[in-house]
Amino acid sequence: MTAPKKWKASRDPLLRGDAITGVRVPVAAANDSIIRHVLYLEGPGRETPYLSASESMAAASRFAQAGGVWKTSVKMAQANGVGHIGNSALLSLMKGNGKGKAKWDDPFEVMQARRYVEQWSEHLLDFRGTSEPQTAIHRIFEKA
Repeated sequence: MTAPKKWKASRDPLLRGDAITGVRVPVAAANDSIIRHVLYLEGPGRETPYLSASESMAAASRFAQAGGVWKTSVKMAQANGVGHIGNSALLSLMKGNGKGKAKWDDPFEVMQARRYVEQWSEHLLDFRGTSEPQTAIHRIFEKA
């Protein structure tokens, strides 16, 4: 039996679990703490400039309404002004008290966020530089 191929940004899709009617629109100017986003602080409806996506269909399905798995690619996102923070980059930011946008006062919470990123093979699509997130969403996502 051969080992599964390692995920590659140039080849493989990113999957997002969301509503069947469409992908939630992020707020580009919202608080940009990565730890706040990953830990889902403030709960449903909180504003965030990021959308979580995964390498894994099982992970995306876990967070989706029935029929609400969407796909995109790093290339498509970047072509529409959406940044990509890959899984390995996220993991490297989440050590100790975190680094950069993952800096946080509580190292335990950083560690917990890191566990979630590992568990769900999480990537972030970054809409901070996007002037029209809703337009970008419509251009980059399609039903999986």
